[in-house]
Amino acid sequence: MVLATVVLAGCAATSAPDGRGADPAANQPALSQSPVVDALYRCITARGWQVTLTDDGAIQATSDTIPAEQYQLYLADTWACNDRVKAEFPVDDNQKHLLYRAELAERACLQAQGYQVDEPPSEQQFVDDYDSAPWSAMASSELAALSQTMSDDDWRAINEACPQPVPGALH
Repeated sequence: MVLATVVLAGCAATSAPDGRGADPAANQPALSQSPVVDALYRCITARGWQVTLTDDGAIQATSDTIPAEQYQLYLADTWACNDRVKAEFPVDDNQKHLLYRAELAERACLQAQGYQVDEPPSEQQFVDDYDSAPWSAMASSELAALSQTMSDDDWRAINEACPQPVPGALH
């Protein structure tokens, strides 16, 4: 069984949230294309969980490294890390607009690959709902269900053809 951690945070910054200068995390080597994913990965692993970064920028855990009896603790730690990372890398309205356009581009790509994707919300609805119910092309496509039985190679191929937008990597 594969368990995936969802990144709920957003935009990366090169200065500390209070504007006092460089973020200490900026001095650490990049692990992925997104400083947000890197921060989440570092937080989860600092809490002792064995997770990996996938080629498509997701953080992944398996039942081999997260025993069933510890799964609820893993989820609690993951949500605590998500909250910490969200506070460190807030997604402002500009980033939400960039993410909306990136999600529309991914939607068009997925449709061109032959997958059905639900109609997107309006841009204003996307921005308004982002913090409570974010819309994503991948999650609202038939791939959300198919990914559970897809081979790793097929999943990697669709993510290479239609990369999922990564908050924190949008400019």
